[in-house]
Amino acid sequence: MRKIEYFDYEGLALKEHVPAKVLERIEKEVKSEFPDDKMMYELHVLRAVMTGYWKDLMKTS
Repeated sequence: MRKIEYFDYEGLALKEHVPAKVLERIEKEVKSEFPDDKMMYELHVLRAVMTGYWKDLMKTS
């Protein structure tokens, strides 16, 4: 598990029942956009979980 510094997106992902593989895919995608900005990285992963973006990823997996 990665160290959360700003936003507890992993906790929310657990509550929302986001599959681990889908969360990993989101993290990888966001990391490519924000490789050096931990806060923006965590914020965008959190937003992907909050908005249900991950449900669309499940359809394409």
